[in-house]
Amino acid sequence: MKGEDGWVIIEMLVALFVLSFLLFAAVEYWGVLTIYQHTESLKYHTLSKMEVAGGLYPSDEQDLVKKLIDLGADPATIKIEGDVKEEGEAPVLWPNEVSLRIEFIPEYFNNFMARTLIGGSPGKPIRIGVKGSAVSQRTESD
Repeated sequence: MKGEDGWVIIEMLVALFVLSFLLFAAVEYWGVLTIYQHTESLKYHTLSKMEVAGGLYPSDEQDLVKKLIDLGADPATIKIEGDVKEEGEAPVLWPNEVSLRIEFIPEYFNNFMARTLIGGSPGKPIRIGVKGSAVSQRTESD
């Protein structure tokens, strides 16, 4: 029994290291998951506006970009694709679909542990992307 005192300290140090790693990995994973869920929510909110308007207009696109930046997106990496309408461009009319795709790299929670847990390459940043579509409710008379 006298020779076991050193092993207890070694086992405790290994256990503390593993628990610390799991704690940091869980916090990073939670951060990325939270950003993803908020992005999904923004997608549905924007699609409901697009459904009524027949597309995403510049003012709504700017509002979406501001919300994504507030959420933690790196402004240089934000990509918004789909039925984004320029001034004077005709809206998508019923019964056609309006579509939206949002993609960006978060500024925060982009560390090694989160990338490895999600299944990405440890050398590449996490890319958050969501897409969806809705049937346009816009008609000729609107």
